[in-house]
Amino acid sequence: MTVYTGSMSGPADASGAEAIDYEAIRRRFPWVGCFDSGEDDLSSRYRDMMAEALRDREIVEAIDAARHRP
Repeated sequence: MTVYTGSMSGPADASGAEAIDYEAIRRRFPWVGCFDSGEDDLSSRYRDMMAEALRDREIVEAIDAARHRP
């Protein structure tokens, strides 16, 4: 697999493209891509934690409102 990228030092154009040889990268760094980062699991857990925090905040606000009623 070869991917073409432009130069970061100037404006983007197709004439300054250079190839990245991913097979050469895998030969030099064989561990690249060999493990699951668990990113999906982490992002799912983060969403769950944020939803739980929002629910807890709403509960605390309801308790505070009930305590401060005349």
